[in-house]
Amino acid sequence: MAADPKIMKAIEQLGYRVTVGDVAARVGLNINLAEQGLLALASDASGHLQVAESGEIAYVFPKNFRSILRNKFLQLQLQEWWEKVWRVLFYLIRISFGIVLLLSIVLIFVAIAIILITLNSSSDSNSDRRGSSNSGSSIIFIPNFWIGDIFWLLHPGYGYERHPQRHRASSDSSQSSEMNFLEAIFSFLFGDGNPNRYLEDYRWQ
Repeated sequence: MAADPKIMKAIEQLGYRVTVGDVAARVGLNINLAEQGLLALASDASGHLQVAESGEIAYVFPKNFRSILRNKFLQLQLQEWWEKVWRVLFYLIRISFGIVLLLSIVLIFVAIAIILITLNSSSDSNSDRRGSSNSGSSIIFIPNFWIGDIFWLLHPGYGYERHPQRHRASSDSSQSSEMNFLEAIFSFLFGDGNPNRYLEDYRWQ
């Protein structure tokens, strides 16, 4: 219960020793309300009770009761402020355990993902290096003919001058079967040379 300023002023005017009747008469309050106010103020301002010879109860207050109330009120304010702060801190501490747990799980998954990506990239680089080494050491196919054969291919009597005995001894079917791949292509496109090349030889036989 907050201290009533009227009761505090009445206590100062009455010499810091008052009764319920005196305060009620001075302030104009109900006896019950004046008694409740004096009890609360005595509890907060370190006041105490005295019993007179007539049996009347008096309330005695120290002269610095206002300073006592002010300091106690400041302490009460600080206590209330600290209770609010502590509630917030306690809530943060409670949820921090869950946050730390979630962050730990996320970090574990991120670490696993990074490890898997690193392993995949390293395996890909190794396979690329193996593929490049295999391609570098692979056998290059070079056709088995000399570049000078190209010029002989353009000669009109290439098929007969290259194998004169073969053409004399075998028939046309054996000539086509004994040709190599390039000769067969040339024969297909341009024919087998001059068909009248050995005409004079046949005449003299």
